[in-house]
This record gives sequence, structure tokens and C-alpha cells, in this order.
Amino acid sequence: MSQWRHRAVTGVTVAAMMLCGGAAASVAQADETKPTQTLSVNYAEDTGDFLGGASGTLYGLGDAGSPTDAILDGARVENSSQKPPTGTQHPSGDALALEDQFFANGGNELAVYMQDYYPDWSYNGGQRPGDDRSYVLDVPVTDPSYGTYTEGGNGTWDYAEITEIVVNKILANTKHPDNYTFIPFNEPDGGNWYNTGDDAGNPLFAETFLDDWDAEYRLVQEIWNQYKNGEKENVYGVKPTADHAVIAGPGDTGWRQNRSDAFLAHTKETGTLPDVFVWHELGKDSLKSYRNHYNAYRELERKHGIDPLRINITEYGELRDMGVPGQLIQWMSMFEDTKVQAETAYWNYAGNLSDNMARANSANAGWWQFKWYGDLRGTRTVKVTSEHPDSIDNLQGIAAIDTANRKATVLYGGANDANADAVQNTGANIPVKVHLTGLDAVGLDGLVDVEVRENAFTGPDGVAATPRVVNAMSGVQVENGTLDVTTVSVDRYASYQLVITPHQDRTLSVDDAEAGRWAQAVEAEDTELGGGAQSYSKTPMTGGWSDFITSGNGDVGNFKTGGTATWTVDVPVDGTYRFQIISGNVGFTGTNGVAVDGEKVGDLQLGAELAMKGAAKWLYRGSGEIELQLTAGTHSIQLQGSSMDNTLDKFLLYQVSGADGEDAVTYPASQFRLSDGAGLVYENDGTNGFADLNGGSAEVFAHVWNAGYQDVTVTYNAPQGATIAMSVNGMEVAALTAESDGLQSSTVKVAMAEGINQVTLTAGAGVRVRDVRTARDIQENDAAITVEAEDMTLGGGAQVVSNDSSNASGKGWVTGLGNQFETQETGAEGMGDRTRVVVIDSNNTPSVVTDNKGTLTIPAGTVPAGTYNAVVSFSNDAFIGRHDYNPQIVDLGLQVRSGSANGEELARGAFRYTYSDSSFLNRSLEFTTDGSALVLGNWDPAGSGAGAVSWGVAPQVDRITFYPVVSGAVTHAADAGALTSIEVTAEPSTVQIGAWPQLDVVAKYGDGVDPKTLSADQYTVDGFDPNTLGEQTLTVSYSEGRVTRAAEVKVEVAEAAAPVDTSKLDEAIASAEGLNADDYTAESFKAVQDALAAAKDALGSQSQSDIDQAANNLNDAIKALVRKEAAGTDAGHSTKPSLSNTGAAVGAALAALAVCLVGGMAMLRSRRRR
Repeated sequence: MSQWRHRAVTGVTVAAMMLCGGAAASVAQADETKPTQTLSVNYAEDTGDFLGGASGTLYGLGDAGSPTDAILDGARVENSSQKPPTGTQHPSGDALALEDQFFANGGNELAVYMQDYYPDWSYNGGQRPGDDRSYVLDVPVTDPSYGTYTEGGNGTWDYAEITEIVVNKILANTKHPDNYTFIPFNEPDGGNWYNTGDDAGNPLFAETFLDDWDAEYRLVQEIWNQYKNGEKENVYGVKPTADHAVIAGPGDTGWRQNRSDAFLAHTKETGTLPDVFVWHELGKDSLKSYRNHYNAYRELERKHGIDPLRINITEYGELRDMGVPGQLIQWMSMFEDTKVQAETAYWNYAGNLSDNMARANSANAGWWQFKWYGDLRGTRTVKVTSEHPDSIDNLQGIAAIDTANRKATVLYGGANDANADAVQNTGANIPVKVHLTGLDAVGLDGLVDVEVRENAFTGPDGVAATPRVVNAMSGVQVENGTLDVTTVSVDRYASYQLVITPHQDRTLSVDDAEAGRWAQAVEAEDTELGGGAQSYSKTPMTGGWSDFITSGNGDVGNFKTGGTATWTVDVPVDGTYRFQIISGNVGFTGTNGVAVDGEKVGDLQLGAELAMKGAAKWLYRGSGEIELQLTAGTHSIQLQGSSMDNTLDKFLLYQVSGADGEDAVTYPASQFRLSDGAGLVYENDGTNGFADLNGGSAEVFAHVWNAGYQDVTVTYNAPQGATIAMSVNGMEVAALTAESDGLQSSTVKVAMAEGINQVTLTAGAGVRVRDVRTARDIQENDAAITVEAEDMTLGGGAQVVSNDSSNASGKGWVTGLGNQFETQETGAEGMGDRTRVVVIDSNNTPSVVTDNKGTLTIPAGTVPAGTYNAVVSFSNDAFIGRHDYNPQIVDLGLQVRSGSANGEELARGAFRYTYSDSSFLNRSLEFTTDGSALVLGNWDPAGSGAGAVSWGVAPQVDRITFYPVVSGAVTHAADAGALTSIEVTAEPSTVQIGAWPQLDVVAKYGDGVDPKTLSADQYTVDGFDPNTLGEQTLTVSYSEGRVTRAAEVKVEVAEAAAPVDTSKLDEAIASAEGLNADDYTAESFKAVQDALAAAKDALGSQSQSDIDQAANNLNDAIKALVRKEAAGTDAGHSTKPSLSNTGAAVGAALAALAVCLVGGMAMLRSRRRR
């Protein structure tokens, strides 16, 4: 069983770690047979500004809104290559259609694969075009006929005319001309027109390609200048400002030493040198050879006297790398280290970030890796050294320092075994030590906090929750800039984020059962199989690009009716748990039964997955979840097969219920994305590690398993009356007003989308946020309004269909909204949904019915006036044309209008491909309604060129659930243990002029926190002048946690008294101190001692009467002493001699005195003689 196992030690001793508050979510020991692997990070060796270019994608975007803003902004895609406007290589991914969304959500550069104007792969059948067509270029770019063609030449190379069409359409219609890059050729060395491999002497390259490159370069620049100088107009009035267009090439399939050499020499000589040098690194061997390629390229630049150009590896990785964080970190680390841009390859379909997201709006583990990488923007990278440099599938990492926020981050993963049999190389339970040096060089000396988060693989379409904290160390001492942090890696497919900050004013903890985020996992092949289910081994090292990673290098197949997979698992506490399976299928929905301890508890619903090619069927895996009620202890969870015939890869169990609520996740400030002046503060005022918003903003990308209400709690420190504006997914939901000074929290019940939600906080200076916590409030979902689509009023081509095997509620839904595609069942048998859109020409133009627009109307009053998160359950099986390896799917558009089909548009969205019309996903739209009827459809004109959505076809709709965006009022809670008051007393209350009173100041707290006596350096005193006579009111103030409490005390300042005479008292004290206690009774001598102590105290008094009285009291006590030899009388008699015995007593005394005198004289004479 491969469990989530975590164990932590530090570079200091274990004992020291525990004293500093170290903790680890250790549920098992590391595999003692596996040595610790080390990743060394030197923070004293700066390697430059973080580039972030490795978060690029090829066709990662499908259309405006696909992916959603939260997914796109969270992933921080830096650059993307897309198709040209109205290009026909793929039915979606039009650069113009998605540019606004891309640049609004962190994108920097859009590249255009200009040859993707062609519909076929390889382009034009793999042959260089000639002059066979005449394109319409002499009309305005906005004219519908612009770019159309007739057969027959016109004396101009066909591709030159296509280039003119592409560049004109972009520059005439873009709002961001300076952010575009033009790529004239894609893989020219391969099957696209100039296939000579690395033979630079072949005339097809040396003459034809280089000449064509020059011509293309000059044509693009010529058109660019026409828009720059105003000769041609942009519809928005936007002109390019850059000196010239950015052109990238040559774009070879891989590194070509000879071609690159000749290309650089030629383009330098002809003045056509590209701005960005491009090639691809697609195979797994690139993990060990890329750096050699990079170094060889830079050497060619030096050889030809060329200043370093930007590099973009516009396609990298294989299917096995996409969505797998432990793989992605290996690619990202080498590209970031060499400061190049790079784009994940386009192996499947557009719009899902190259398989680095899940469902309609959810994260997979690849998305979290993209987000972590994107979070490093604005930092500086430092030197990272792996024990396995330039190798395939091994531990690698990226490290950076955010100097402004005093935060060090290390991203790492991929630790692997080294067995000869690759199937055995799962990397499970390997201890990984991050050896950090030079921390003192970046201001991280002294006490620091460390958190390590784990991002575990969940398949390309499997949902990944917010990464858990698996190692936390609080207040660790950095010694000589060095710290070691060891965490056991769950497997080679996971990645990790290690964050170091100065010691913070919050409690660090791991995400365990106490935190409500315990989790456990097992490989499906390690469960107890029955009923014919079989386990299979999978190697990650096949030679082809078409293999997906399988968790644990194994899976379970033949999981049909009667098959079982049983997992025996220990759970820590009673409560609700979420059972998740990672599974593939044949492209249709289905269910697996679930039993606990021998009793069936329900059915786990699975959506369809990609299955329309052999590389994907059963292997392209998503997830399904069901909630279970479990008691603490050992349980047997059994998954039961069905006719669905799905494969099983991995089982996971997540704790749902916890002390902070269900599915509670806390996002500390160190995980915020801060901008516009917001930053972490360390001012030792109780807010160390908090984010001071300072007029800027803090963003949290929060994962939610199911759409519905979440209690969003912001814990912050602010002065009373300060306000924080909160928005969710771009919609302002609440203003949080501090009701007290200091630490406090405010909670809003917000309806959130399924998947990733972007929470943004903005406020002025002095508002400091500690963390944001989300926890589902399932009971509040009763406020939602749900309508079944098939129960609403339908118009036009809309109609109800049903399928008992669907995951639609009620098994029925509405199709035909908007325009309708003409379809036929032509897909390959046994490869998923066979429905294909009929195309009417070789450019894959779909056949669309446009004269019977379907509508769905929700009657007025059904949804009252208000602002809503409308969750649409939808499906989309639209598939247009064919491609050798890219499923030609499209995103479909849905709009909501008010009152009627001609009413105001309230919302619109793009809805992704769901593999089958019977497989439904959820996507949210946010809008405000006045209570009028709501009409759903798609009114975009077919073929308008605005992207795939423009065909005017809407997705199938099952139901819509309307959640008021905010439910109830904001609730507020002050910090229960905060400073509440101070108490002050003055002793004495009267002081002599020129003197200060002695103050006793005690701080009081709430929630049973013990009072604290303050020292004089902890509080301030105002309103006292020691040189002013009379009664004065002193104000004493004390601040803690940015909360100030004050109290008043009255003090009298009196005139200085006349000098006092202590001589009598001094004499009495001297007499008393000369007495021998052995000579007197205990009782009488104690009276002297008490009077002596009082006399000494009186010496400091300025009162003469007090001094005289003390002297008298002491003298009286001395006079009252009783000698021990006189104490033999009866207790009731005086110890003094009586008058009747006076004569005898005097005689005896005189006789004794005479004897003493005689004896004394004799002794004196004797001494003198000596």
C-alpha cells in the first residue's frame, strides 16, 4: 500500500526541533531500505529574476471563458500559442477570441501558429503550397469576403496571401498588438514542407526554406509598419508601439545543430534574425539532453556574434508529463534555470491547459503545480543542485527568494527509485532532504517557520484538493545560514512546496485529523481484488509519446459486474469522509457500488472520460467521489464493478468533518498572491507574517468540492472602523468592517462555484490579514432555487431527451438551445461517443441549422430579484472534423437574457467538452436579475469568426441551481484572548515634588487568559509633571497586538518637607543592635526586634513625628527587656527586686564589684611586666 506518508527532521537536532515547535503529519515511517535523497539550495547564489516562462501552453485556451478566469489567473499562464483568426487546423483556440481574457488573467504573450490557418495535418498535405488559389485581399478586413478564395493562381504564393490575411486580421482587431508573436513555420524540418531533418545543405532547406523565411519575415514587418504609421486602421484605434513585430522561428521538431547554425548565419546576414528562437523538446530524453541543446545554441550565437535572443521551447513533454506535478517540475526547473519560455505540448484537446486542469472549473495536481510556479513572479531565483542532474525522472527543483516579503520558496518533486525494472520505480516513501544554505544572505537568520505542502497526483481529469501541509516547523533556529528540512515523498508523481519565513504570530500545524484534513491513499492494484478484477503493471518508460502515467505504475482492469476492490483502512476519528477513486472508462458515464464493512452504502457516480483514441481509452482518467460516515478505527471499503467496465488507478480518502467545520481549509497570508503594495510584515507587534493590504490586494485561490455555500472567514488585525472589500470570482460580495481594535474575524456566507474560486481582499494601510478560511455550510444550501430544464418552457429547436445511464438528475435534459449542429454517428466503434458534426467542406466548416433557435424560459418570479451564482449542469459532445491526434472538440456558448429572447444579456459563458451528451458537469455563471423571466440560449451568429462559440450552438442543459451570492449578514468575532483592559495603582499615592510615583500595572485578557504584570518599559505614562504641585491624573497606556488599552490613576504631588532629625532614632537603633538575645527572654527581645525593624523603616520617612515616635517605641522596648536570670519568679510576680530586699542586694553587688576590681588590677600588672 502506498500511503501519504510524511516524516520530518531538521538540520538542528531532533530535540531542538521539538523545542521550537516542529511537527510532522507522519502516518508511517519512511522506507528504511531507501536512502535519503538531497536537493541542495544555495540562497547566497542568485541566478537572476524569476522568468515564469515555463508555464506556457500550446492551445491551452479554447475560447473566451474556457478555461474560467479563476483557473486561468490561478495558473498564471505566461505565454500561449494559439491558432490564427478563422484558422481551420482546430475548431477552437482562436487567438483574437480569447485575448482579452488571457491578458486580463496574467498572460504576457500570445503567439500565433500561422500555418494553423490550414485545416489538415501535416499542413497542406505536408507539401509546400504553390500559387493555386486567389485570395480576396482588396476589401476591408472587416468585410465578410476578406480572406475568401477561389481556385486558380494569381501570381502570388498562396502562403504569402495567408500570412497577409492572418497578420491583417490580428492587427486590425486586437487591443494588444505589442503582446503578439508571429510564428510563420511549425516543425518545418519534419513533415511540413521542408523535411530535410538536420541536413542544412539540402536545397529544400538551404534555398527554399531560407528564402521563404526571409519573405515571410519582411511581409509581417511591412504589414506591422502599415498599422504603426496609421496607413491601416485598427477597429479600436490601437496602434502598435514596438519598433517591429515580434517574429519567432525556425520552430523545428527538436534541436537541429546544423540547421540552426545555417539559419543564424543566414538571417543575420539578411537582416531577418528572429526575435525569439524556437524549437521543440518533446521526448523524455529531452530531460537529459536539453541543457546540451541550450548550451549548443548559445555557442552558435557567440560564433556568429549575435546578442542572446529570447528562446521559447514552444512544445515540451509527453502525455505522461501532463497533469503530473512530479514530472512537470522536472521540465519547469531546467527551463527556469536557463531562463527560457516553454509551452506544454498539445496532445489532446484545447481549453484545458494541456490536461493541467479538471472538469469545468477544477484543479488537478498539474494545475496546482502551475499555480505554485506562477506564485513566484516578482522573485529572484537561486542556485539549486540535484544529485541527478540532466537525467530522466529524478528529483529536481526551483528555489526563489521574495525579498520584499522575506519569503523563501522551494518547489521540488520527482524523487525516484533506481531499479533496473522501471515498473518498480514508483518513488514511494523516499525521504527527501532539502539542504538550505545562505539563508542569512537573504535575511532569514534567527528563528524561522517552515511549511511543506504536498501536491499528489490525481490523473489528468481527476480533481485535486488544496495541497495539504505535511510538515510544519515553528521557530526553528537557522545556524550559520543553514537549515535541513526532510519530508518523506509520497511517490515520484507528487510535487512539494517548501516555504520559509521569519517566525510568525500564528500557530503552525500540519493538516492532520486534529486540523480536519487527514487523508490517506492506496494504489488500486494494492487492494484486495475479487470477482475477476485483475491488476496490471504499467511501465513509465515506453518509447512513444502516447502513454499516460499510471499512479504506482499499475492499475486494475477487467473491473466489470461482479468485480470488487476492497481497501482496509484505519480512520482516526468519527465523522464524514470523502472516498475518491481515480478511474478511466470507454467514454460514457456509469456507477460503481460502494460497501463499508460488508454493507452497501451507495453508488459512486463517474462521468465519461476521453476515449476516442487508443492512447486515451481507459487511460485518460478522472475522478468520482462519494461521502461516507465512518467511526474511528478499521474499516473495509469495497468498490464494486459494473457494466461500465472502468479501470481503477488509485483510491483516496479525505476527512470532511473537523473542528473548524466541514471541508475547512485555512490559507495563511504566506500563501496569498499579493499585489499593488500589499505585503507581509514583520514588525514584532503581534502581526508577524500577516499581510498588510496597504491599498493593494491579496488573492486566494480556494478549492471547493461542490457548488454551494461556504463560510468564508477572514482573520485580521485592524483598527476599529477599517473596511476590507471582499470579492469572489470578480464579483464584490461584502464589505467587512472591523468592530474593534486588534485581532478579529469576519465571516460571510458566499455561494461558490464547484472547483477553484478566486477570493480577493482589498483594504487600506494598517489592515493586516492573518488568514482566510473556507468551510462548507451545506445547510445554507436550502436558500437555493433549483429548476429542472425539462420542466421549463421550451421554444424553437429546444427539446427534451433522456438516457437512463446518464448522470443527469432525473435522467432527462434539454438539447437544441441556440442553433443546432447537424450530426451523424461516425466515430470509431468502441471509442466513446460516436457523434460527429457534419462538415460541409474541406475546411471543416460545420453544418449548422440557424433558423430555429432554441430557447429555455424560466418564468418571471421563479428567481426573485437579486444577485446569483447560477450553477448550470451541462453537457457538450460537439466534435467537428478529424485530426491525427487532437480530438476536434469545441466549447459551446450559453447566454442568459432578461425577460425575453430580445432582452438584456445578463451573463454568458463557454462550456467545455464533456465527452458525451449524457455526461454532465457543473459550471457557474454570476449575474443580477430584477425577477423577470430568464431566457437561456445562444444568439451568437454562426460563422462570425469570433471563435468556436460563434457558431451559436449551446450545450445541453440538465438543471440550473440559483444561489443568492451572499446569504445573511456578515458576522464578527473579536479575538477571545485579546487584551481587554489594564489596571493601575500608585504606591504611594502622594509623592514629594520632583519625584515619580511607583506604579503597579496589570494587563487583563479575555477567554481565561491569565493577567500579566507589566514592567516599566512596557507601558507609557502621560499627563504627569513631577514638578507641579497638587493632584494629577496620570494616563497609563499599553499596546499589544496593535490593541491599545489605557487607564487613569490619581497622584498627589506635595511640597518637600523640612529636614528631619534622626539622631535620636540612630542612637536607639545602635543600642538595640548592641544587645545579645541570649541575655533576655524571647518574648521581650522579640518586642525589641519588631520595634527595631519599624525604626529602620522610619528612617526613610520625611515626617519628624514619625521618626520621633519610632525612636520612642524602640527605647521603650529596650527598657522593657527582661534578663533570663531574673525570670525565675512566679509568673505572676514582677521580675524586678522588691523594696524589702534592697539592702541585701546592694551589699552583694558591692562585694562582687570589689572582687572584680582587685582581679582586674592584678591582671593589668601581670601584662605590663610581660
